[in-house]
Amino acid sequence: MTSTPYVSLADFASTFAEQQDRPYWSAAESAPPVPLDSLRLRAKIEDVVDTVVALQRAEWLQDGVYCGPTAAPDVYRDVLSCARTLQVSVPPAILTSGTMKTQGTAGTDARPFLVLSSYFFQTASIQERRFIAGRLCGHIALRQVTAMSTYGLVADHTGLRSAAKKAVGPLLEVVLAPIGLGVKLAMSRWHRAAELSADRAGLICCGSLDDARNAMLRISLAVRPQVDAQTYLDQLRAATADHSPGRWTELLASEPWMHKRMMALEHFANSQLYAELSNTDIPNAMTREALETHTRVLLGVG
Repeated sequence: MTSTPYVSLADFASTFAEQQDRPYWSAAESAPPVPLDSLRLRAKIEDVVDTVVALQRAEWLQDGVYCGPTAAPDVYRDVLSCARTLQVSVPPAILTSGTMKTQGTAGTDARPFLVLSSYFFQTASIQERRFIAGRLCGHIALRQVTAMSTYGLVADHTGLRSAAKKAVGPLLEVVLAPIGLGVKLAMSRWHRAAELSADRAGLICCGSLDDARNAMLRISLAVRPQVDAQTYLDQLRAATADHSPGRWTELLASEPWMHKRMMALEHFANSQLYAELSNTDIPNAMTREALETHTRVLLGVG
């Protein structure tokens, strides 16, 4: 029987050190289109988001539990490992019965927490679990949480607007509905880039491209994939081919298509940047300039 590591008081206090900027491993266009700090909007927006997220968190806890040394200790160990790898404050993590696609980072940059699916973590390998926990901690490391929560609230993403309507009432829909499409148009490309950045963080934490791909496929298919990965990716490419009208749905999508996410992660895994971050030797590694060029292409529509 292995002992479960836990955060001592000294270790926990040390996690509140000033977080570092990490532009060196974030994907292209990592800065949100609305400069919250320069417009002095951050404090006001975070107050609103904190209130809405508190309502949503209460619902998640109806069918979930905070992870810790005595509650879901394996998941807690994964989150602890990823937070230490990325050098961020250890975030609270709620393990819920929600679907795999409801997993995410919620709250604000100052008060973030993770929402994890028991369906995913129950049968996932340790590398798959750390890819997911790592990519969600990546949003914290890159200070993307406030912008992503604001996007979710205004653009009606991940159920945040529904939670807000319960508190404010139908008047909220009257206010937010007219600007929802505009927000999606303004922020969808940034949001997709943020997801690619999170995938990079997940790979840094799990250290295995194959396990990262398996985790992605499990989230897409909701089960452990029993399909050849290439067949799955070929189907996705066909749906978004130049002649297919389906490719335009990506214009307002919150995430890149899965085959693009996998291609972007493969480029990162074969790059000089990943070689430096993982302290590994990668023959003929892709330069940083080439990596970001390929990433920008994948962020495009079509």
